[in-house]
Amino acid sequence: MADPHIQSPMDFWDYLTVIIYRCGFVLAGIMVLLLPYQPDIAQIGILIAAVCCASSLHIYLKSFRLILQFATWIALLCQIIGFNELALGGALVTLGGLAFKEYFCFRVPLLNLQPVFVALLWFFIQFNTELLVQIISVIVGGLFIVLAIQKWRMPLHFDIGDKSKFQI
Repeated sequence: MADPHIQSPMDFWDYLTVIIYRCGFVLAGIMVLLLPYQPDIAQIGILIAAVCCASSLHIYLKSFRLILQFATWIALLCQIIGFNELALGGALVTLGGLAFKEYFCFRVPLLNLQPVFVALLWFFIQFNTELLVQIISVIVGGLFIVLAIQKWRMPLHFDIGDKSKFQI
């Protein structure tokens, strides 16, 4: 997690990855809200959102960074071989985990419970409980949108922090 009080020099790639990461949360919020109504389109959008976030992570600890990135890689492989339910689950693991991480930056109420909410969303989808999917998608999508707004309100260098602390 970045240190906002430290402003490391940023190059083009730093700016690009921070913008991609933040766009991932915007897309995640929109697609989760769309999920009960256009599930095929929304699932692809959620996968793309997870790719945006996972490809552009600025997390100091390598083990956490790799867990979240591999969840997305596995999700993409599952999508390719036709295990769409697992693909959605992998993407939601990445997005939910990152929302939990971001809770410690913003203290958005309920954001620390986003991993539980995305797990419930995935569970309700598997059991075709339409009303519950609609309700939980509003909670999950709304939290992603609130998170995205909070992220876009802060300077881009806040996402990078101290580059010397990153484990390679």
